Amino acid sequence: MDMTVNFNDAWDRLWQPQIVDLATGQWVVLLVLVLGLVLPRPIWRITGMYSTLVHELGHVISALFTGRFVTGLRLGWDHSGEVVSRGRGKASIIISGIFGYPAPLLISAALLWATATGYAGRALGIYALFFVLALVFVRNWPAFVVCSASAVIALGVVFFAPSSAYIYLALLLGGFLFCSGLRDFIKLLAVHTWRRQDIEQSDAYLIARSTGTFATLWLLVIMLLGAIGIFLGFQSIVRLL
Repeated sequence: MDMTVNFNDAWDRLWQPQIVDLATGQWVVLLVLVLGLVLPRPIWRITGMYSTLVHELGHVISALFTGRFVTGLRLGWDHSGEVVSRGRGKASIIISGIFGYPAPLLISAALLWATATGYAGRALGIYALFFVLALVFVRNWPAFVVCSASAVIALGVVFFAPSSAYIYLALLLGGFLFCSGLRDFIKLLAVHTWRRQDIEQSDAYLIARSTGTFATLWLLVIMLLGAIGIFLGFQSIVRLL
C-alpha cells in the first residue's frame, strides 16, 4: 500500500511544472559542486566512471536505433568501456560509433533544456528509466555497480524527494555531464595529436578501422555533434540564468 501511495505521489510530482528561481548563492554552490566532481583527479577517478557509462550508453542507444543487436556493455575501473553489438552494414557501425563522446553533452543539453522549461521531474523520470533498462546489457561488475547506483539515486529522488529537489539534481547532473563531456573531448583531441600512442582508444579510429575510411573524417563528425550539444546546453544555461 505504501509503495502504491509513493508511486502515485511521485507520478503526480513528476508532472508538476518546476520553476527555476535560484538565488545567486545557490548557483554558486551548484557551480562549486559541479567543478568539484570534475576537476580534482582523486574525485574524477570515481565520478568519471559515471561519465564513461553515459558515453557507452550513447553507443548502446544509437546501436539499437540502427537495428544492431547489443550483446554486452562493460566498464573498467580505469574509465575504459566497451559495447559489443552485431549487425550488418557500415552505416550502423558509423552511427553507433559516433554517438559515444557526444552523449554526455547531448544528454546534458536535454536535461538543462527540460529544467529551463519546467520539466525537470519528467526528465529525471525518463533519465532513471534509461539506467534501469541499461541493466539488461551490463556484463561485468563495474558496469553493474555504476549503472545500479545511477538508477537507485535517480529513482530515490523521483520517489522520495520533494519536487523542489528535482531542479537541483537535474542541474547538478546537467552541469556535471556538460563539464565531463568537455573534458572527454579534450582527451579525444589529445589522442589524435600529442598522445597518439593511445589512438586506439578513439571512437573515430575504431570506426575508420572497421569501415576502411579515415579517422579524421569521423573525428570531425564527432566534434560537430559535440559542438551541437555545447551550443544547445549553453543556450539553456543562459535561459536558466
